[in-house]
Amino acid sequence: MTFFFLATSWRKWPHPLIDFGRELYVPWRLATGALLYRDVEDIYGPFSQYLNAAFFRLFGPGLMVLVTVNLAVFAAILMLIYSLFRRAWGVGAALASAAVFVSVFAFSEYGFPNFNYATPYAHETTHGMLVCLLLVFVLIRWIQNATVGLSLLAGGLLGLTAVIKPEFMLAGGLVTLAAGFARWRHQGGPKPGLVAAWVGGAILPTLGFAAYFKSSLSWNEALAAACRAWLNVTGHLSSEGYNLWTLGLDRPGEHFLVHASATLMACALIAAIVGGAWLVEWCGRTWLQFVIGGLLAGGLGCLASFEIAWIGDAGRIDAGRCLPGLALIYACICAKSFFSKPESEADHRARITRSLVSLLALALVARMALNGRIYHYGFYQAALTGLLVPAVLIGELPARLKVGGCGRMVIVTAALALVAPGVVILASQSQSTLSWHTYAVGDGVDRFYCNPPEVDPKITGEIVRLFSEELRKTPPDQTLLVLPEGVMLNYLTRKPSPLAPVSLYAAYMGSGREDQMVEELRRHPPEWVAIISRGLREFGLKRYGEKPGSGQQILRWVAGNYEVALFVGGDPLDDQQRGGLLLKHKADIK
Repeated sequence: MTFFFLATSWRKWPHPLIDFGRELYVPWRLATGALLYRDVEDIYGPFSQYLNAAFFRLFGPGLMVLVTVNLAVFAAILMLIYSLFRRAWGVGAALASAAVFVSVFAFSEYGFPNFNYATPYAHETTHGMLVCLLLVFVLIRWIQNATVGLSLLAGGLLGLTAVIKPEFMLAGGLVTLAAGFARWRHQGGPKPGLVAAWVGGAILPTLGFAAYFKSSLSWNEALAAACRAWLNVTGHLSSEGYNLWTLGLDRPGEHFLVHASATLMACALIAAIVGGAWLVEWCGRTWLQFVIGGLLAGGLGCLASFEIAWIGDAGRIDAGRCLPGLALIYACICAKSFFSKPESEADHRARITRSLVSLLALALVARMALNGRIYHYGFYQAALTGLLVPAVLIGELPARLKVGGCGRMVIVTAALALVAPGVVILASQSQSTLSWHTYAVGDGVDRFYCNPPEVDPKITGEIVRLFSEELRKTPPDQTLLVLPEGVMLNYLTRKPSPLAPVSLYAAYMGSGREDQMVEELRRHPPEWVAIISRGLREFGLKRYGEKPGSGQQILRWVAGNYEVALFVGGDPLDDQQRGGLLLKHKADIK
């Protein structure tokens, strides 16, 4: 299954302009000697970018270099998911959940490129996922046998989340606290030596990066750089329209009601499965048991196929909306197990694993508490919660209901009837979207495929390809500025930007920074400027440069110092048109 979805999506994962270009450009710059947060900016912690830079140093820059590393990360995540879910819910549930993870979340595209495990919009998402799953894996063993080595390792993994991304720091902290409580309740508190080992491991990643940055910055600046992941948390939760939408805070009351309704509907479906299992157990006639089971599975299958909107549809039940509520309900159920006596050592291990996995799932899906969705950020924020549904139904519900073989068969069949159509629908939609990605951009290890111009009204792939081919003909030591976003073009042409920010809109332009940027451009004017269409309505802009602080001064400076070298499509600044301008500095025109 993994090979099928990987093969059918091969090199079709990234967007030609937005997000993943940063994931290539930043480590390329770091690998050539630039310093993160000084020469090139990023909003997350330093771990992922410097890890990718290390691979670029070893193997040379290349999109497929990172893809190879990312596939190894994905394989590790998949193995950990299977291992943890098998321990908690059994082999069948683990296989079902792993299949859902691969077919729905791994390499799919639901109209949003970059939200996959091959070319994630931010490597911090996949690296953080792996670190948190490893942390859960280690903590389970630490609860059973707390050693200095396991304490150091658990602390180190939690410390890594502090140099990755804020939500993983929160998630890692929550599962660590839960593990500490479980250890204290069942075996007493850890000894001082274990606590010291844990603290040492937790601060080691931050101190290591601070020491690295100290070679180029003051101690205060070095510590701030090492702590950038969580010092920037207020920026992640800003009041910009896009951030409010991702959290569901743009219309909180309305979203809460929708999520509550979806959660109640999901609970009703689970209750129907429970009722069907009990009815079959009560009914003694075999033929009637088959009829009841068949009707239940058929009804759930029809509902899943025709009434549930797995991607999102205003007229039908949206599957993603129920995930935050289900995660909260199940985490509360698992929390109760902390206060009940386990039946055996195996039962104790299963309960601990369920509790930690469910808490991690809840912490991640909380990032979209009022805008739950399978697509977009759902590829990692909602993934674990989505996997809990088949795991709990198949691997836990029959035991909780204490039903026999017939009841168990009904529950498993009904669960598959409810989940399988969604998997097929989501996978089919993704396959259909990916089938259009036939237009090649980049060469060699940097080649990838996107929509051709005839099916892409934004013609973004065509613009990036034409501009990159033109710029590769120029001297390699020249610089390039792309407005308002597009360091993918900088990376493909191996031409650095004269400015540290990788995007020149929204938060990057706040607090009077545009004045500083214009001054920097005057001191170090790039030989080339590219302006490529990029819709910014989600950030409150109908037209780039329409007001001060939104690129207006930069565009004025460009207009006075550059001439058009290549023009594709329409006006790239007009929200109703799509196009690109490649401009050459007047002083360099002969």
